[in-house]
Formats: sequence, C-alpha cells, structure tokens
Amino acid sequence: MKIIIYIISIILITNLSASATDEQRKSFEKDCNDGKTISCYNMGLMYEHGDGVDNNDEKALDFYIKACDKNYFKSCTKAALIYEESKTVKEDMNKALHLYSKACGGEDGFGCHNVAIYYGKRKAQAMKNISIGFYNQACDNGYAPSCIYLGRLYRDSHAVPHDFKLAKEKFSLACEANSHLGCKELRILEEAGY
Repeated sequence: MKIIIYIISIILITNLSASATDEQRKSFEKDCNDGKTISCYNMGLMYEHGDGVDNNDEKALDFYIKACDKNYFKSCTKAALIYEESKTVKEDMNKALHLYSKACGGEDGFGCHNVAIYYGKRKAQAMKNISIGFYNQACDNGYAPSCIYLGRLYRDSHAVPHDFKLAKEKFSLACEANSHLGCKELRILEEAGY
C-alpha cells in the first residue's frame, strides 16, 4: 500500500511540475512578446536546454536574438554559441563573431574573450595585437580565463616582452574574480620573488 501511495505522489508531483513549467513558459513568452528582454532570454534558455519544452536550438536562437537586439548582451553571447556549436543550426562564424563583438561592446567578458580567440588565430602580428586588446577588455570585465591567459603571456611568451609586474596584475585580477587557477598562478609568481 505504501508503494502505491508513493507512486501516486510521484505522478502528482511530476504533473504539477510540468504544469508549473508550462505556466512559466506561457508567462515568459507573453512577457517576451511585450518587450521584456529577460523573458526572451529565459525562453531561449528553456528551448536550448529542453526545460519544459522540446530542445530546439532554432527557437532558442530566435529568442536569444530578440533579447540581443534589445541590448541584453548575455543573450548575444548565447546566440553566438549556437551559431558556433549547435548540431542543428548551421555553423556561421561570421554571425557568431558579430554577436560576440556586440556582447563585448556591452562589457560581456565572455564575448570579448571569444573575439580575442578569433583574432588570435590569425597569422598577422597586427591581428595578434588586436587579440591582446580584446583579452585585456575581457579581463577588465571580470572574465578570469582572459586574465590568466594574459598573465601567462606576459610571464612566459616570446611573442611579447616579459613583464612580470603586468603578469602579476593579471593573475591578481583572476584571483579577485574567484579563479582558483588565477590565485595559484599569482602565488607561484610571488614565491618566485615577483
């Protein structure tokens, strides 16, 4: 008898969760249509992750673009990732770069980091210098992996002059952004006397 009551409870809870999610989806969709960008972003998340709806990268992309068009920059980055990584949306690195650039202009560190990676892959030194500028912008916007990259670049690379003071500054910024690796790299530099 206890097992039957338990199974019935699970079924009821599951149905309540599904209807709550359906209500939430309807609310987000209405709010998105009324111009609330956070709701468009949330709808994108629901479709991207299949949360209460079927997983659908095309629909997620549409909602992310709606929010991005209204300068919700986190949404621009999510749309760029779909263009770059989706299995169902055709890869389009030009659109991804455009969206990452827009996000970077809105001080989204992850967007700046991805623009930096794009330019860093180019062979011309001028492009690499542009890449370093975007890594700096990402670091300044609190994106710890860019700070770590720059710290290592100034500490180890032959592409730029060694600058241990600047490396320490970048590792320190990563550490302040709660990056364990940034703190570790900072500690290594400090133990080496820099």
